[in-house]
Amino acid sequence: MSEQADQDTFGGMSSLTPENYQPAWTPQVPQWVAVVSIVVGVLGMLCWGVQGTMVLGMAGMDHADDMPLSTGAHAVFEMFVYGSATLLGLWLIIAGSGAASGTNWGRAALRWWAWIRILLAIIGLIGAFYWFNNVLEASMGYVEQQMAEAASDDAPTAEIPVVTENAMRAIITVWIVVMPIAISVWPVVVLIVTRRRGTA
Repeated sequence: MSEQADQDTFGGMSSLTPENYQPAWTPQVPQWVAVVSIVVGVLGMLCWGVQGTMVLGMAGMDHADDMPLSTGAHAVFEMFVYGSATLLGLWLIIAGSGAASGTNWGRAALRWWAWIRILLAIIGLIGAFYWFNNVLEASMGYVEQQMAEAASDDAPTAEIPVVTENAMRAIITVWIVVMPIAISVWPVVVLIVTRRRGTA
């Protein structure tokens, strides 16, 4: 009698759940998030690492006397941006690999990466506007150098690049605003999706 009662459930229905039933494994992070994170990390390392290398290479090259270059705090800030972004790319590859393997630390590593990436994007935005005139001066110097080279080569007037300071100011402003937004897209997605444990 007691054995029959143990097998009954609510309403007299016998339980259909096996005695040794194990729930299906649920990953800490959805697998597509882990895979995309690895890809984004690789691209980030390549893009930011190459840009940082180019900046260092340009710093050691000979330039025209009237060609402004980043110096002092601005140069340090630029290398900080490139260096930290490269390291965050490596971090994202490791975090994504851990998440893909179902490790317990993968989800936490991805979320920490996302918060730090957004913070650095904000710092980059503030720094870009702080050194706006430096960037504008360097950009205009480059354009004027290109114009002078084109004129010295007797290129047709229509082929000589002409960019006014106001136009360059607008271009740089749009770039400064758009870049942090673009950089923050994947971190925001990661934070939203990883609020809970994934299901796929």
